Amino acid sequence: MRAEQDMDDSGGKSINDLPDALLQHILSFLETKDAVRTSILSRKWEHLWKSLSNLEFHQCYCKAMRKIFMNSVERVLLLRDSSNIEKFTLSCGIDDATRTRTWVSAAVNRNVKELCVNFYEGGESESFVSPLCLFTCATLTKLKITSHGVLRLPSSISLPCLKILSLQHVVFPDEDSTQQILNLRTLEELKISYCDWKNLKAITISAPKLRSLDICEMHRNDLRGSDACHVMIFGTALTFFSFSGGFWDDYCLFKSSSLVEAYFHVYGCYERSREIAHRAYKHIVGLSTVKHLTLTPDVLKVLDCAPELFAHTPTVMNLTSIRLSDESFFEFLIFTTVIPSGTFSTALLILKLLVSLIELSEELPTNCAKDDWILEPVPPCFQSCLKCIEIRDFVGLIDELDAVALLLKNAIALDDMVITCSTTGSEGQRKIREQLFELPGWSEIGRLNFV
Repeated sequence: MRAEQDMDDSGGKSINDLPDALLQHILSFLETKDAVRTSILSRKWEHLWKSLSNLEFHQCYCKAMRKIFMNSVERVLLLRDSSNIEKFTLSCGIDDATRTRTWVSAAVNRNVKELCVNFYEGGESESFVSPLCLFTCATLTKLKITSHGVLRLPSSISLPCLKILSLQHVVFPDEDSTQQILNLRTLEELKISYCDWKNLKAITISAPKLRSLDICEMHRNDLRGSDACHVMIFGTALTFFSFSGGFWDDYCLFKSSSLVEAYFHVYGCYERSREIAHRAYKHIVGLSTVKHLTLTPDVLKVLDCAPELFAHTPTVMNLTSIRLSDESFFEFLIFTTVIPSGTFSTALLILKLLVSLIELSEELPTNCAKDDWILEPVPPCFQSCLKCIEIRDFVGLIDELDAVALLLKNAIALDDMVITCSTTGSEGQRKIREQLFELPGWSEIGRLNFV
């Protein structure tokens, strides 16, 4: 402040001399409550916040502060000028549904483009009804709703500019309105996280411009069986598809020639493994046109519960890379320049062997030397198909080094091994580099990166 005063006294310029538009842009990076507080700085700043294009309101969990929060939101919306709102974010409980609907309506009336609402669990949230104008907003391009209750939708939905839709912890109300919201003609990205399909019997996702679809199932303790919702997915423009869950509902992805990348993870299905194995197999059949596929070890474990399926692995025409992702250890990326048609079973076998290797490294005693590790017989795919291994989140533990040594020794077809570390400090990096160069074969094909 003293330096700024010296500049003013000497004829220099201060931040107050910047154009209002630039100052408002700077304020847009602050939380709304902090931006409003700048009004006390000087007369110039008194009204700058009233033209903020981004409004963000987060209520704390303290019940004593709720009334203050609600009053402050209304004060900002009342004092703000009539300029458009680019982004409106609201995270709060539903103590007064009428007032909350009014806030959302105010954003819509200011031609909002991005709207994110998060209503806490409890209170009136299960019966909260969004204002009708929200689902007929002509300017909305991105919508995120987290409600922990039934998503009350109108009978008619018109969002002509909506490209990105994210629904979290919502209960879909009925098939007609759900079908509308999930199949908007302009929709390009759709994320459905921890949502409940219990009110639906069958639904189709087939938005013509949909490029990215991410489904993460809500964990259930009961198996719906014949009451499960059948979710059919047709992706003529789909390039990315991610599924995580336990197949509590039935999902069917029909082949999409445009599919480039897919992620597949299963969890919470140990008591009904054979049933899930068949659903997982059907899911993989739907991914048979994908180019880059990421699986977790649990997918392979589930498929093992129905070993007869491995005799009928689907033909994967375009697959060029397949990744095993395991957060508890490190990630493997296995690929050949082109994986020939019909060799998906070979790729799965490689992944199964790597899963076994991970489990072995976790079970071995700490004093077990790497020379005690034996892979016998060496699988033929290790000698012909395994061309590249990428290991991420490597920290240089003994079991990690032993696993690398085993792979270097047995995967004789390897052309490339890339290890990425997050270790900081020159001493730690030097130690890992020396440890790897001591492994036979590393100097010929190994590459080490630090991030």
